[in-house]
Amino acid sequence: MPESSYEDMSTIYCYSTMPPSRQYSHSTMPLLPVSPYSGPSDFCTENNISECMLYISQELSSLGLPSIFYDLNGIRELDVTSALNGMYDLLQLQRRTMGMVEELEVEQLKVSSDLHCQQLSSSKLKDQLELSKKENIRLRERERQLEINVKSLQSCLKNEKEEVQKLQNIIASRATQYNHDMKRKEREFNKLKERLNQLLADRKDKKQGMDVLNYVGRSDGRRSQWKTVKTDARHESEMYKTLLNEFDKHQKELMLENAELRKVLQQMKREMVGILSPKKHSQKEEKCTEFTDQQAASDEEESSEMSCEHAREKLTNSIRQQWRKLKHHVENLDNKASMVQLGREVGEEMISKDVHQDEMERLKVEIQQCKDFIQTQQQLLQQQLNTPCDEETAAVLNDCYMLEEKERLKEEWKTFEEQRKNFEMERRSFTEAAIRLGHERKMFEEDRATWLKHQFLNMTFTEHMAIKTQNALSDYSVQEQKHTSGPKTPL
Repeated sequence: MPESSYEDMSTIYCYSTMPPSRQYSHSTMPLLPVSPYSGPSDFCTENNISECMLYISQELSSLGLPSIFYDLNGIRELDVTSALNGMYDLLQLQRRTMGMVEELEVEQLKVSSDLHCQQLSSSKLKDQLELSKKENIRLRERERQLEINVKSLQSCLKNEKEEVQKLQNIIASRATQYNHDMKRKEREFNKLKERLNQLLADRKDKKQGMDVLNYVGRSDGRRSQWKTVKTDARHESEMYKTLLNEFDKHQKELMLENAELRKVLQQMKREMVGILSPKKHSQKEEKCTEFTDQQAASDEEESSEMSCEHAREKLTNSIRQQWRKLKHHVENLDNKASMVQLGREVGEEMISKDVHQDEMERLKVEIQQCKDFIQTQQQLLQQQLNTPCDEETAAVLNDCYMLEEKERLKEEWKTFEEQRKNFEMERRSFTEAAIRLGHERKMFEEDRATWLKHQFLNMTFTEHMAIKTQNALSDYSVQEQKHTSGPKTPL
């Protein structure tokens, strides 16, 4: 580094302080060497000693050093002492400049190293800043997600608290209602007990007979007559007649209602059977409907002969069986819809073999027709090529063939587009039907759950106990019937 700077300074100094005699005499007097010392120089020769001394004196005077000449009677003579002193001063100046250059170079190296360190530290700080920004963004996103989770949990907790509060209110209302019912039942029981005791106490002194509790007044609104044996007998007969008429009327209404309910139940049964039976077997369906009609008629006859309890049990069992079948059928349809939604391949596998064979036969026939059509076209083209004709007729024929081919291609493209649209519509409708079936099933399950919940919440304690006792009695009656209807061992 010091040598290169010294060479640059020496070259600049040489160009700036070159005398005019040397600027135009490069061949006789070459430039100063670039390096501090590179062997003997050709600056001074025997022919230009005076010129070189004069140039050196001018240079020393330009640098502020004393001249190497002195005047002796108008003659310039060389002063060796001043020349040596000038050379020494030049050497000292050169050393000082070299030291300054070295110091500047060392300082420059320090500055460059400090700058490099600052650049590295700034790059590291930038990387750390980017990482901190990313970490901050990640922490903010996590905080946002945690806030959302906290809000959702708070809303769930609020809903659960409201549900618990509702249930507690319902339980409290049920408890109060139960206590009120129990008190009312106790009061009624006490009243009935008192009434029974009073009746037993009153009947001891009376004869056995029939007492009319709720006396029925006259229909014409007239005043009743004096109580005698005949009037009492007539009044009792009228009362019995009115009671019998009311019982007959009520029985007829119940019979009509039972007949209508049987018809509705039989219709529901037939509809369930029709829904459960496949669409392809129409003849079987007709037979099933006829059989169900006959069975319904026989059931009606039997139910008219049998008791109401047996008919009700039979109808409820049949409806339960049909309902289980319908439920199983709906579950199968739901499973099929879910299988169709899984992919097109499963739908293709579900195609029956007969449909596949029919489609293959149709495609084979179409391929054969296309082959025949191509052969006829080839024959016509061969005939056209063999028969001599002029250019105009050939062009007209080619145009006709091209137009016919274009029309045929357009028609085939239209049919293909229509088939594609129809296929897309069928596929869309099938997927929509499957989705609709899933939604309807989900809605049915939700309605059933809400209905059961509502039924359970609206059920009082007494109703619950009545249902339990009714179920126990029905089970006991069924067991007795089984026990009585069992095979008897011969004696």
